[in-house]
Parts: sequence; C-alpha cells; structure tokens
Amino acid sequence: MKKLIIAEKPSLGRNIARALGLKKRGNGYIEGEKYIVSWAFGHLFELFDVDGYYAQKMKWKDVELPFTPKKFKFKVKQNKGVEDQFKILKKLMEREDVDGIINCGDADREGQIIVDRIIKESRCKKEVFRLWLPEQTLETIRKEVKEIKPDKEYLPLAFEGYSRMVMDWLFGINLTRYITLKSGQLMPVGRVLIPVLKFIYDRDMEILKFVKEKYIQLENQNEKDGVKFKLTLPTKFSLVGKNSSEEEANKRCDGLNKEKGKVLFKENKEIKKQPPKLFSLSTLQSYLSTKNKINFKSSLEIIQKLYENGYITYPRTNTEYLATNEKGKVKQLIKAMSKNHNLKFKDSKKIFDDEKVESHSALIPTLKFPKKNLGEKELIIYKSILHRFLANFVAEETITAKVVVTIGVGKDRFKLTGESVVQEGFYKYEPATFDNKLPNFIEGDSFKVNFKKILKETKPPKKVSERELAAHLKNPFKKSTDTEEDEYRAMLKGIEIGTEATRTGIIENAKKYEYISQKKSNFSVEPLGIKVIETLNKLNVDLYKTKTVEFSKLLKQVYKGNSSIQDTIDLVTVELKKIIGQNIDILRVYNDSDREVIEACPRCGKNIYENSKGFSCVGYRDIPPCNFTLWKIMKFKSIEIKISKTRAKKLIKGESILIKKIKGRDKKVYSAEFKLEYKEKYVNLKLEKYFLEKE
Repeated sequence: MKKLIIAEKPSLGRNIARALGLKKRGNGYIEGEKYIVSWAFGHLFELFDVDGYYAQKMKWKDVELPFTPKKFKFKVKQNKGVEDQFKILKKLMEREDVDGIINCGDADREGQIIVDRIIKESRCKKEVFRLWLPEQTLETIRKEVKEIKPDKEYLPLAFEGYSRMVMDWLFGINLTRYITLKSGQLMPVGRVLIPVLKFIYDRDMEILKFVKEKYIQLENQNEKDGVKFKLTLPTKFSLVGKNSSEEEANKRCDGLNKEKGKVLFKENKEIKKQPPKLFSLSTLQSYLSTKNKINFKSSLEIIQKLYENGYITYPRTNTEYLATNEKGKVKQLIKAMSKNHNLKFKDSKKIFDDEKVESHSALIPTLKFPKKNLGEKELIIYKSILHRFLANFVAEETITAKVVVTIGVGKDRFKLTGESVVQEGFYKYEPATFDNKLPNFIEGDSFKVNFKKILKETKPPKKVSERELAAHLKNPFKKSTDTEEDEYRAMLKGIEIGTEATRTGIIENAKKYEYISQKKSNFSVEPLGIKVIETLNKLNVDLYKTKTVEFSKLLKQVYKGNSSIQDTIDLVTVELKKIIGQNIDILRVYNDSDREVIEACPRCGKNIYENSKGFSCVGYRDIPPCNFTLWKIMKFKSIEIKISKTRAKKLIKGESILIKKIKGRDKKVYSAEFKLEYKEKYVNLKLEKYFLEKE
C-alpha cells in the first residue's frame, strides 16, 4: 500500500519526490514504491462570492447588508489547470492502493487549510496525516516523513485559519459594498488594509498641517589634538511671536562665553556587546529595506525562493528565537561552518526560548549551502541571514572601549561619548561604524569657548517608511518603555495587525487600489486613499488599530481552543450590523476631473468614460439611471469583435467601423462594416455591409 503526499505547490512536490527517490512520472504526480507525490497550485478552492449564494448575478444595491451566509461554501477556482489538478488529486485519493493521505501544505495556518480543503471537497474518508517541514533540504524531508503525525493534531491551526478566512471575507465583502454604495465610488477595503492606510494617512496629515518654527540653539565648536568636537546647549530658544526668547538666548550666550570649558570627569570602560537577534520575517525585510534598499515585495519573493530551494528555514515567522529542540540542528550547522569560521555553540536563552516561539523559529540557514548559483539580490539576502547566524555563534567576544567625558561651562554640563572596537567578535559579520572619536581629554583641562547662536527650524515628521510600518503592524501599541518580554507577551496574545505572511500583500493591494504610493522605502497617501479614510470617518466605520487588534486577539483564542469559528462569524456579524445599522447618509461626490471623456452619451448627453470592461455613461449614477454601455468585447452572431477607444468614438458618433479578416462559414475571408443599433435598454452592433477580401 502507498500513501499520497499532497504538497501545496509543484516545487515542494518535486523536492519531496527527489528526497524520497521517486522516479515514475504520471500526469500531475510522481510515484514510487511507498509514496505518491502530487500537488496543488496554492489555493485550489475559494469561498463563494455573494452571487454564488443567490445562484445569479445580483446588483450590489439589491443585496441586504450585512450579508452573512448561513453556511460558508467553497468552489473550485475557475481555471482549467486548477480544475484538472483537482480531478487528478481526487482520482489519486480514490486509488485502492492508497491507504492514507499526507497533508504537506506550507507549515502555517494557510498551508494547513489549503490541503485540508482539497481532502474535504474530494470526500475522501481515508486516514490523513500531516507532514510539517521547517525547511526543504532533502535530509529534513526524509527525517520529517518518518515522523508524520495525525492531521487532527493540527485542528487548532486549521480552525484559526478558517476563522481568519471567513472574518476577512465578511469584513471585506460587506464594508467594500457598504462604503461604495454610500460614496458612489468603488472603494475596496478590508480588516487589515484599513489600519495600514490610516497609519500612512495620519502621518501625511501631520506633515501637511505642520508649521515650521524658527528657533535658536547655542553651539560651540572646538578642536583638540586635531579632532573636532562640539558642545550644544539642549535648550531651544523660540523665535515665534509672543513666545520669542531671543533676548534670553543672547544673555545665555554672553554668560557662557564669559566662562571656560573644563573637563570635569573622564570615564573609560570596556563594554561587551551582544549581537542583534536572529531574524523574523519582518525584521529581515526591515533590515534589507534600510540597509540594502530592497523593498518588501522584492525581498519576500526572494526569501520565499531561497526557502523553496532549501537554503533557509521556513521564512514566515514572527519570532527572533529558536526552539530548544533545534539545538542539535544548530550544532550540526556550527560544525559544518567551523571550517571557515571560528564558532562556538551557545546554550543561551537569548537564542533558544520556547516561550517566545509560536509556530516557527527564527530564520536561519540550512545545511544546504548555495554553490555560486545565486543572483545579486539573492546573495545579499542569503548572506544577511547567514551573517546574522554567524554573529550569534561567533566564538570571540565583541568588546568596545567607551569613553564618556563630562565638560562643565559655568553651571551647564555637556557629555561627550566616544567608542572604538577593541575585539571584533560579531562585527566581523555585521560591521559597525564609530565616527565619534574624541580627543585625548585629561581631567582638569580647561579651554576657551565661543558659543554662537545657530538659527534652526523645526522639522516636520518623516514619511512612513517600510521599516516603521512593519513595526507598527507587528505591535501598534508598542511603547518606548516596553521590554522584550512585553513585546512577546503582546505577540502571543494576538496584538498585531495582519500576519508576517500577509502584510506585504496587503500593502501591495493598497498600492494597486491607488490608495498609497511608494517612493524608495517611503509611503505617501494618495487622493483616493484620503477619500477612503474621510468616507470611513463620515460613516463612523471604526476598523482602525484598536478594533482590528480586538479581532486579531479573537483569532488567537480560536487557536487556543477558547473560541470557535462560529463565535468569529457571530462577533463579526454583530460588529457589521452595528456599523451598517447606523445607516448614515453622506454626499455622493464623484471626481471625474482626471478622466478622459470619450464622447457625449447619445441617450442623455452626459459624459462617457472608459472603464476596465467598456465605455459607460456617468448617467448610471442618476435616478432613473442611463444604461448606455459599449462593451470592449462585443458579439455579432458568432463573431467576437474588440472595441478599441478609437472604434468606440466612431460608433458613439454614429459612424461605421471596418472589421477585417472575418472568416465566413464558407471558409472565405470577409471585411464588414458595423454601426450601433439602439435597443430599449442595450446597444448592439448592426451589420451595414460586407464584402470578400482580395486574396
């Protein structure tokens, strides 16, 4: 008898087949003596849309909101390749020589439900197991195949995955329809997208409203032993209106210049430096964005590819710690790397801590090392992960010499700090630059000072960066006083917006909808994004960080078994009823100023604009509406005709268009001229004349 392993993607399926030595290729699967490996293409199934529950196409205004299905239904995605692969999987599951199914979705909640759903929809009753792969090396695959567990042990993960799926469907479908119908403009929104947009919107509004204020600061420049140093009085003397303190600045400046600078204290100390933590996905992406200018979208694609090629461990992790059961694997890694690096295993809670690991450990390299086969950005990202690992296990301690000098000028005190490397340690892998060299100060030394008034002005807040947005989404309520323990407690409670796996995709959606734009690593809100937030505020839709985190915490309760999928559905429905039940009316404002007018509508005289599917009159917004629409793909009998912008303009003006190379039933090639024919509700193409094309 054999077991069927269903991988989430073909690339994973091929890796498993290679690890198990399977050679016989079939249509959509690879087979051996004990195992058959086949695969999905990610999600083969998707939730019904609203029309699916009505079994017909419904106008948005005709669907009562909030819409909550009595029972959520799934359907195979409308794609021939997907449909064919599901048939192959179903047939393989039904084979008499297959006595068990192994779920090998990606090692996360989404991967769990992707394969679970395939098995459920196939109505397979055979025993199901779970193959959990923390990495895709051949050795790890072979090891984990021997240690498969019953799939039911992962039910809490599946329940959380389904809860997240239905929650996001309910919020996305209902709120998108609600604010679109109220505002008159399509505004796709969702549970995570809204707080992402709000964070960027709030910052840009701060910048917009910011008023620069001039002030004076007192500074003294000196040089000793060829090294320049600066003393700056922290007080800022305002130059704004009645609050101006310029006179006080003059007095303080004169007073300081009557004194001498004196070296009061000099403290020398050696400091043992600790390496930065191993990477979670978001900390790695932030590091790459800041240091290497690789944006989140690009870095995620490359990180995923490195994982699929077996070079790094599972990447979509939210922790910077390793599980204690990985100590053996880490020792093997250190042994393999010790030929070229002076490493030492460190059994430390700063690295291994089960209390800070939820589903997956921090990102580290595997025992599969690339052999000069990586592209430029792939190499940068792989080396970043490798060097962070080496930094944490380098044998040599990292020591710096720190000098703190206290200088007195009258009653004022100034502290200068200098630092230099004594012992390189982890700086070999993550170099640090110290540009704060100090002169050789001696206690009791004195020197002349010449403080000057330096005119400065306040600076507006900076644009939201990728790094800052990632940190906000990881914990939107993080305080500067929070300890690392506080941060991880918050993480395990679900105090987050989105997940490590989904945040990059949500940000990309916000850009696709033209709510935000990105320049290098910084985000800006766009006019449509401003309109979305203003519309949400007018409709009193509060799905900002506080409310969104409440629902994130609920998902963690589902995972822990303290809540259920039905509880999630009920609570979201209550929230939606509360929002929609207010039934607030707002002014429907349409901004067509930046749209090209195709022609005037032949029915009502209003403007016709192009959209993704055709050319429509804006009179559809009126009561009663004007229904004039000219589709981009039109049919005359069995002939499919593409309507370009040029052709649309001619047709709307009453002119004919020439269509060439039409194959007739007699297999001859014709040209034909068409005009518009106006029916009571619709417009169709009318054949004016046709003629045989010359050979």
